Amino acid sequence: MSHSSILQVRPLDPTPTPRVAAFIAWAYDAAGRVFGAAADPGPRITEASAVRRMADRLIYSDPALAADLYAAASRHERFDEDRARH
Repeated sequence: MSHSSILQVRPLDPTPTPRVAAFIAWAYDAAGRVFGAAADPGPRITEASAVRRMADRLIYSDPALAADLYAAASRHERFDEDRARH
């Protein structure tokens, strides 16, 4: 007795892009440029902003990675703040 299996592969629908997150990140960076021009943002803020810009470039090609980068940037900014509380 012979058994055969057929496997059908269907492409997944594209993941909807989180446009709201991209807009919020853009607005955050824009507000920082307008209101924080006189203050020195510090290295953590500058590094997190660079990660957000990288996520902005990846938002349409790899939205999951972009979301992870936005979260990582947020954690990076809060690192010193969280460490001081403990």
